Amino acid sequence: MNQDVMLYFRTVADEDNDDNNGAVTSACFPASRLRGMNPTADGTLTLYFDSMKNMIGADDQDDEVTVADTVALTITTHRHKEVMSALIRKINGMKSNPKAKGFLTIADDVTTNVAGSTVAAIYFDKDVTACGTIALAAPFTGA
Repeated sequence: MNQDVMLYFRTVADEDNDDNNGAVTSACFPASRLRGMNPTADGTLTLYFDSMKNMIGADDQDDEVTVADTVALTITTHRHKEVMSALIRKINGMKSNPKAKGFLTIADDVTTNVAGSTVAAIYFDKDVTACGTIALAAPFTGA
């Protein structure tokens, strides 16, 4: 049985500040909830996920609008196609590998851990240079 690959993102440089207090600083999305990605600037690739807080048909309204959650990745200028291809290859490779753990760090900007030690930021591809804004859509509360 293949489990879904979980995609992890974190925007803060100091692990002590990863508290999602005010702004979303880290998130983990199932790869199966990835709905699309596109360039949004010369050095930005935005990923769109089914919303964590909104679902189609959650309150049986046919006209309900479901808004996507987004993650903006800072990438090497004009390398959108290469990063998108690398991401799909990585996800598909993990899904087909029975020994894969199912957890993939896409962008983790932490360079100082809780002990105060310097650590290297982690990016799944050489063309990803930072995790930009993580935006979760507000919950649908009805019309």
